[in-house]
Amino acid sequence: MEDGVFDMVKEWLVEEGIFKKEIQDENADWHYLVEFPISSNHVTDIIKPKDKKVVLLVSGIVLSEKHQRAFNNLSEEEKKKLVHKWKMDLLFRNADFRFIPDSLSLKSVEFTIPIFEDEIGKGKLMNGLREIFKCKLYIIWSVQMELKEVGEPSMYI
Repeated sequence: MEDGVFDMVKEWLVEEGIFKKEIQDENADWHYLVEFPISSNHVTDIIKPKDKKVVLLVSGIVLSEKHQRAFNNLSEEEKKKLVHKWKMDLLFRNADFRFIPDSLSLKSVEFTIPIFEDEIGKGKLMNGLREIFKCKLYIIWSVQMELKEVGEPSMYI
């Protein structure tokens, strides 16, 4: 990507009020941290990997210790059933996802949307951020419902 696109992406993020900072990253031509939606405390990395013609939008959910304990207290069959539901529902979203470290020892869920060089535009970028946020909300709300959270949410973003 040319420096012009680099400047445009940053300009769009600043214009929308979501740009937080630039991250030093030896594996990237540029790496930005944004907060989307504004004042939500939900952060997403926007990364242009070196020698790639793609921009990656990356964000995730880290389960709180309370939710990890609740998940680990489920039987193996209950875990498989819950994660299978998530997989089937997320399959129809526009974000790639992965369970970390795996679906039976779940600690976090990561979402990624690639935007290829020939597709980059402000609308595509903002729609990608919106899509990742919706995926995160799906996991947050599902964990709160399925693991019977009471009171203030305690999931990390």
